[in-house]
Amino acid sequence: MFKRIMKFGVPLTLLSAVALAQQPKEEPDPRSLVQDSRTVAEMGFANGFEIRGSEGSRTVGFGSRLDEVVESAYIDMDFTASPALAPLYSHLKVYLNDELQKVVHFEDVQKGDPLSSRVYLNPKFFGEFNQVRIQLIGHLDKECWNPNDPSIWMAMSKGSRLHLNKRKLKLSNDLSMLPAPFFDDRDFRKLSLPIVFGPNFHLGTVEVAAMATSFFGAQADWREARFPVFVNRVPEQHAIVFVTNRNRPDFLRDFPQVSKPTLQMVSHPDNPYVKLLLIQGRDEADLKTAVRGLALGTDLFSGSVATVNEITDIKPREPYDAPNWVRTDRKIQLGELVDDPAQLQVSGRLPAPVKVNFAIPPDLFTWQSRGIPLELSYRYTPPVSDDTDSNMSFSVNGGFVEGFQLTTEGVNGAEKRVRIPLLEEALKEDGDTVRVPSFRVGNNNEMSFEFAFSGVSDRPCLTTAANNYSAVINPNSTLDFTGFPHYLEMPNLHAFATSAYPFIRMADLSDTVFVLPENPSKEEVETLLFLSGYFGGRSGFPGLNLSVVSSWDEAVLADKDILAIGTDPSLSGRASDAENLNLAVDASERFLRLPLRNTRHEYRRWRNDTDNEERQNVNISANGGFAAIVGRESPITSDRSMVAILAAHDTDFRMVQRALADGGKHNFMFGSVVTLRGDKVASYHVGDTYYVGSLPLINLLWYHLAEHPVLLAFASVLIVILLATLLWRIVTLIARRRVQGSK
Repeated sequence: MFKRIMKFGVPLTLLSAVALAQQPKEEPDPRSLVQDSRTVAEMGFANGFEIRGSEGSRTVGFGSRLDEVVESAYIDMDFTASPALAPLYSHLKVYLNDELQKVVHFEDVQKGDPLSSRVYLNPKFFGEFNQVRIQLIGHLDKECWNPNDPSIWMAMSKGSRLHLNKRKLKLSNDLSMLPAPFFDDRDFRKLSLPIVFGPNFHLGTVEVAAMATSFFGAQADWREARFPVFVNRVPEQHAIVFVTNRNRPDFLRDFPQVSKPTLQMVSHPDNPYVKLLLIQGRDEADLKTAVRGLALGTDLFSGSVATVNEITDIKPREPYDAPNWVRTDRKIQLGELVDDPAQLQVSGRLPAPVKVNFAIPPDLFTWQSRGIPLELSYRYTPPVSDDTDSNMSFSVNGGFVEGFQLTTEGVNGAEKRVRIPLLEEALKEDGDTVRVPSFRVGNNNEMSFEFAFSGVSDRPCLTTAANNYSAVINPNSTLDFTGFPHYLEMPNLHAFATSAYPFIRMADLSDTVFVLPENPSKEEVETLLFLSGYFGGRSGFPGLNLSVVSSWDEAVLADKDILAIGTDPSLSGRASDAENLNLAVDASERFLRLPLRNTRHEYRRWRNDTDNEERQNVNISANGGFAAIVGRESPITSDRSMVAILAAHDTDFRMVQRALADGGKHNFMFGSVVTLRGDKVASYHVGDTYYVGSLPLINLLWYHLAEHPVLLAFASVLIVILLATLLWRIVTLIARRRVQGSK
């Protein structure tokens, strides 16, 4: 029983209530208020989306960060509805995490015109991962109509925008949250994670930072990741700080020194909503151990401080074992290619496609291959009869492959085997083998399975809509990439841009050496950190065995793939050989040797060796922004690769970062030279080529002779003559022995 205390005959609880009412309301800390706005295009629908058929729907996903809470939210929808819809019965239903938020009616006076509607979302229904589902309920303005009628549609503009008003939370200093809040997988936006150095940092610290950014790049995966550099100052956002006992930023000058590799989470000195992750050690060797502990032991951390006692490599990484590349040593199940088996299941009459994405090593040799076998099985809610139009459409990289009718069996019939070639042609053959639009070697590939359940016509003028339908692609369906050797013509900057090849051939970057100038600029360091994060995102594993050097020491660079970064076109040592570098750049002068032909296409099947012959030298002086990516064989070790990132000015390195982060530019990046001027990309096949990998002898001869048909014909005749001569000699020898034996 609550006991009230009386003071002067008035209950104290009443006095307290009056006192609280008289107190001014506390204003929120402006640093805690966050306004977040993103378009449908930024949430994965680059061209908007269309909903077809009555009860069709589309879902837009986004996350809520660990350190933020949504206080209010709304969507400004810009869309166009079919003019054939009856406005009295047709409408949109907007759901947040399957909770209905609003019904949007169509106005008769605006038939066919763009419409706008603001839909407020209830904050109490927000979770870690959120889905806004928009469902079209369409009814035609005529007596006889079908819910599958193609005139039932609405198109959502890519400019439709989600607005979130959020408040930052004061988090405790707890390492068990890692990698959050520095990277939060609930946040689908680009990652920007500052890296902070002390005033006297050395190249060894940069090497450790590159290992750390490769870890966060692997966590960011498909998100773009940037790592701005701060020297001796603290940013106003979550950041990683590298601290040794001899080199520490001024804001940590009085911080206690450490005796072991240490990770510690602290609050920003001036902002309680911002966290700093201190990676500490007595020296750079301790920093490296601490970063390895961060990358490999995250699940073991708790509290605000952790020390890393020991990291032991039990078994070294093997080539082509990057987690983001498909397995080529065994069949791979589709369930292994998704984060959650639920991604292979859909529901509804016209659900969104089931999509499976994956990447293939760029050097997978598929010349004259019959294709990749796909053993496909799926289940679905059976339609009421076999004569409906219910079907499943299978596509690869946006190209239609084959359609399958959905029957009352509820599963696909006999085991379906589809061959998916890694070629550019689209050919269909007789029998069970289907030649389809190809998987792109070295690119991210997408298989799409789109189910459509049709309504049932009971009478000529009455159609019953199909409801509560579900379908699933069986996770044990398999793709088989086994048996292909690895062999690729180089330089190939398309493979570098799309797959970070050849550097992530070893996922831990143990075969990679970054070469920086002796005293790198902040922009050069930022480019290194961006690239290491980019490599981690492409491989799915942190590059914990990369190296960063400033000299062209043959002992260090031997049998390594080299990535050089610098504004000085001569770089250093052997790389300054003008006969080997195809492009030279400095702040005012640009030099390029142009070949006889440049196809401006990624593939070189129409090119021959004479196309690479230099016919013009171009020397230009200019003061605008300019950067380039140059590929060539390593000047130290044959069959190893070197990629040079060159820029006319320090600030021009940002063009390289933007180009690599923009997937739309990858198709225009190929050959041995890529030049960048603002948003313009140009690529060239220049200079000598070389090959990496190996082939069986017969395949090697056949592949290289195939580009020279006359020589191939001559070699074939010569082989026939040699075989005939050998056979004649054998037969003659046998006959001679018989004659001698009969005497």
